[in-house]
Amino acid sequence: MVRISRRGWLALALIALLFLIVPDRLKSAVRIVRAGDSIASALSQASPGDTLRLDEGEYFENLVIEVPIVLTGKGHPWIRGGYEGIVIHIKAPGTVIDGLRVSEAGTRLIDDMACILVEADSVTIQNNRIDESLHGIYVKAGSWITIHDNRIEGRLDLIEEDRGNGIHLWNSRHSRIERNEILNTRDGIYFSFADSTIIRQNHVHHVRYGLHYMYSNHNIFEDNLFDENVAGAALMYSQNIGFYRNVFARCRGFRAYGILYQSMDDTRAEGNLILDNSRGIFLNNSGGNILLHNDVVDNDVAVQMNAGSDANIFAGNNFINNLSELLLDISHTEIVWTDSSGGNYWSGYDGYDLDGDGIGDKPYTIQNVFQVLESNCPEVRFYLFSPAAEILEAAERALPILELGKSRDAAPRMRPLANHDVPWFRVRQDRSEMNPLVAGAFFIGSATPLFLLLGLSRNHSGKRK
Repeated sequence: MVRISRRGWLALALIALLFLIVPDRLKSAVRIVRAGDSIASALSQASPGDTLRLDEGEYFENLVIEVPIVLTGKGHPWIRGGYEGIVIHIKAPGTVIDGLRVSEAGTRLIDDMACILVEADSVTIQNNRIDESLHGIYVKAGSWITIHDNRIEGRLDLIEEDRGNGIHLWNSRHSRIERNEILNTRDGIYFSFADSTIIRQNHVHHVRYGLHYMYSNHNIFEDNLFDENVAGAALMYSQNIGFYRNVFARCRGFRAYGILYQSMDDTRAEGNLILDNSRGIFLNNSGGNILLHNDVVDNDVAVQMNAGSDANIFAGNNFINNLSELLLDISHTEIVWTDSSGGNYWSGYDGYDLDGDGIGDKPYTIQNVFQVLESNCPEVRFYLFSPAAEILEAAERALPILELGKSRDAAPRMRPLANHDVPWFRVRQDRSEMNPLVAGAFFIGSATPLFLLLGLSRNHSGKRK
């Protein structure tokens, strides 16, 4: 009989202890799947923590992952679903999908068809190319999800209403969505009952709503670029959202917005660039929101407010070269235009600063007579900047005949503020001169009211003689 010394027993105990505390990841196997082999077959033999590494090539399969594994490959192996069902369905917590191309989901939105459907917690989806998708990545009741460095593209052969979203979160908490590019989907990133999530450094373009919030609270999105969408962000029925250093640019159309607030309360927007949109900021039934140190530039309408939008604070913002600075679809609303350091910069302000403190000595009435008319009759926008509009504004200043809106910035800035956090470096502005033919047509159209008024005046004078 072999006797084991005390030192030997101690060594055996130490080995057993090390075996117990070694992470499963270090005990897992790496399984190679060759092009033409079955990924589903390899999945059926995998143990928790295994890595399935796909060779470069095409794999025509629809997968269900029920044990936590790493599914990866070199050269973006292409998993194709054949336009049927869900391409990769993740049911195991801790799964990682890394470095694949995933395409050809089915087309039934009612069945939540997606290139990647997640129904588990703590899943990571990274470095993938997702195209020909319905939904790109759909997270359904999964939390602590990480989605980063993916490119997601929808289907141009489907009309917008029939497409899914790029990234869709439902009933989710504590997730991170970072550095993804999303295009040609219905909405870029869609939240429904998704709380406490961070959205950072994504680029979303050519979709309906770049970011769409519904009943989702306590979220932060920062350093994102939303451009050439119907709306950069549509924030609805949510509260306690912060958005910082984002770009909302070139959202053009009849009902297009940089940022749309619908029944939103207690949000904070700071250091954002809102550039070249049909409407820069639109608020409806939204109160208690704070907008500080943003640049609102080259929009048709800088700010539009509808009923129920009280107690919103605008301070330290630059409002530059907007065609209309404020439209109110109500006769009066409580808006705060200053804070302890002063008000906003308005490129239309023509006041003076006798004491040299950088603050205008007279308040700025934000709505001029033309903007009051435009609030009640949007069709008059055709004559914006026409000689008729300028004469009307000059006459109003000399002899007021209309009661202007009561929104006034009591401490307007004389010079634009240096809002250093605003990410101008993320956009390139194309500025070109107006085509001479277009300019001529604009002048003829804008002068028409003056000619009509002069004609009526002469006819009236002739009758009196």
